[in-house]
Amino acid sequence: MPAEQSHKVVRSYRLVFRRRWRIFRLQNWRIPLPNGLELRVIGYWLVCLAAFLLLGRVPLLGEVLISLPESLRLVALPVAGAWFLAQWEIDGRSPHRALIGILGYWLRPRALAGFRRCPVEGQVLVPLERVSQAPDVSGSRYPRGCLVGPAKVLLRYPVRIELRQVPSRTGAASSERMAAARQWHITGARRVPFHKGKVLDVPVGRKVIFE
Repeated sequence: MPAEQSHKVVRSYRLVFRRRWRIFRLQNWRIPLPNGLELRVIGYWLVCLAAFLLLGRVPLLGEVLISLPESLRLVALPVAGAWFLAQWEIDGRSPHRALIGILGYWLRPRALAGFRRCPVEGQVLVPLERVSQAPDVSGSRYPRGCLVGPAKVLLRYPVRIELRQVPSRTGAASSERMAAARQWHITGARRVPFHKGKVLDVPVGRKVIFE
């Protein structure tokens, strides 16, 4: 009958390549453990020993601990605590790594923009005096804005022009109304570009508004 083999659950590939420093021998004395003694177990023992020393100064609880034999209070209990911490895993991680992860979670910023710290939502900031905005000229839509002539505007896509502030005495011809209008409101008509761009001449004082 084949001997039963123990299985270990590998929750992450990091566990396969993670180095765990172990002590197998102290000079000529071999430690009587099949897998050696991990350095983190010594660290856990020191932490548990320091915890028991601090708890010994707590009122009432300290009196109970002091009444215990020193071999139990300074050796047996810290060793048991270190063994328990060495066997305990939190989501596949050792206790000290889990504690570091929790502290990092609480210390890291919660609000990020482009993987950088940014103000949280609802925080009051100093009002901005001026904001510069650059449109995406590679798109098929004209950026919203306003310009006053004289100017020349190169149109790559068809537009629809709405004339406003046209004098009442202007003739019915579209060219006369366009020349007399003080404001031209321009909106994009289609996203199919012209085969050849068209230049729009804006007279002096004429206001062109892209909507």
